Amino acid sequence: MKKIKYLLLIILLLPLNYKASTETRNRNELNNLGINKHWKITEENRQRILDTKCVNADEKIYDYSNILTDEEETQIKEEINKYIELTKMDMVFVSIDMPYTMDKQNEDFAADFYDYNDFGLNLKNYSGVLLLRNTYEQDPYFNVYMFGNAQLYYTFNRSETTLNNIYPYFKGHNYQEGIKMFIENYTNYYKQGIPNEMKDYYVDKNSILQKKPKKYKIPWIIIIIADIITTIFIISILIHKNKMVKKKLITKEYMDKKGVNFTKIENNKINEYITHTTHDTSSYSGGGGGFSSSIGSSGGGHTSGGGRHG
Repeated sequence: MKKIKYLLLIILLLPLNYKASTETRNRNELNNLGINKHWKITEENRQRILDTKCVNADEKIYDYSNILTDEEETQIKEEINKYIELTKMDMVFVSIDMPYTMDKQNEDFAADFYDYNDFGLNLKNYSGVLLLRNTYEQDPYFNVYMFGNAQLYYTFNRSETTLNNIYPYFKGHNYQEGIKMFIENYTNYYKQGIPNEMKDYYVDKNSILQKKPKKYKIPWIIIIIADIITTIFIISILIHKNKMVKKKLITKEYMDKKGVNFTKIENNKINEYITHTTHDTSSYSGGGGGFSSSIGSSGGGHTSGGGRHG
């Protein structure tokens, strides 16, 4: 009896391995098709919603291709939780075995999976990243997708560098090390802050990148220089006109033999006013200027890396 108690105690003290569930929930009209965010259900996206797996967003790891062991998932989940705690952005890993003919199909799957589940739900602008691994035998593929404020931190160049770093691990099926390096890279980029090229952008309520309207600055230097040049020009003209008047040195030169005529010379001064009018010709266009979000079927925005085959 004592041996049995000791065995039970040992079992309770042993660390439990985390195993992400790949079970899905039903989407139906009673639960609003499982859409708990502000995304609208339309005739255009209804079928896409129904085709998207409905999952528990707390799990973070969805290994449908079964490429991770229970122990690996436990360790990766711990690293993901640390990332979420630090950045206040979500992080999701998904593996699937999905036939495709265009890379865009992988992007559509990732965007729908993130948008039509509760990822980033309690985070500002639904911010988060999703790393997708498609193990399709004929053409394996992986890429990373950014949502909400994650689009500001993880530019295309940063994502490309990260994808290059994890490529050897994914190519060699060493997924645990590859995912850990991915988390490490993205953590370091977050600590570096938003890069300079994204300082003029923000993310709106639909997770779409928008360019901040430029604040018009009065070009004081140009105005001052223009005024100086104009003043010099006017003064030069007045001086030139004054020099054309021939000076009379003696009084008799003003007198006529037939009589003396007094001539009243009037110099009327004309005031001139120069008005400078400035017009703001800049126009505002959301997401312009070289950086923009791709819009998913939900109406939400996201960005991505270039993707890798292999």
